[in-house]
Amino acid sequence: MKIRVLPVLVACAALVGLAPSAFAAGPVESGNWTEDSPSYDVQTCQGGKVNGLTFSLPSASAFDACGNGAPRAERRYRNYSGGGTNYSSGVRQFSGTFTISSMGGNRISLKQTFNGDDGPYFMLAVEKTGRLYSVEGGGTINSGIAKVGTAVRVNTVHDVQAHTLRVYINGSLAYTDNNAPGGAFYDKIGAYKTSSGSGSITVNWSDVHFWRK
Repeated sequence: MKIRVLPVLVACAALVGLAPSAFAAGPVESGNWTEDSPSYDVQTCQGGKVNGLTFSLPSASAFDACGNGAPRAERRYRNYSGGGTNYSSGVRQFSGTFTISSMGGNRISLKQTFNGDDGPYFMLAVEKTGRLYSVEGGGTINSGIAKVGTAVRVNTVHDVQAHTLRVYINGSLAYTDNNAPGGAFYDKIGAYKTSSGSGSITVNWSDVHFWRK
């Protein structure tokens, strides 16, 4: 008797080895999403370096004059469709994949939703253990996924009028804030040493996209 292997089982088995970036390159959550293409500025301070979508901080900060002096290597996005320099209405989604290639430091922010009126609103940071957490409040977003060499997909969905922010890690809802402030917002990615952070990191971002509805 011949044994037939069902195609659906083969297809499911093939998914096991896919990297996070192979899943959900488009937006999470249903709806009529329109892709956006904001411009960006590069921001560096205290020895931070940016090369394309690779961001690095040194183990010991090198003094240079900039803003509040916090070590950083970031892209600051601006000029959103339908929103001006910053966005203050609608539902906005960010998507990107980061991979930490080296990390001698600890508690470094990788992604920010910045409120231009009040400063950083949401900061997704990483500890040396691979734990991802929200800097404001310290809540755990994922307990240990962000290891050196592991690709991690991040989506943030920010509904300005509804005052909500949702964060997805590799396509799964991982964090919700139902009390987001009002204001005019923008996105930042890269590496930023938090007030309790220290040390070096090199992180690569890829497949960065923005949508609105």
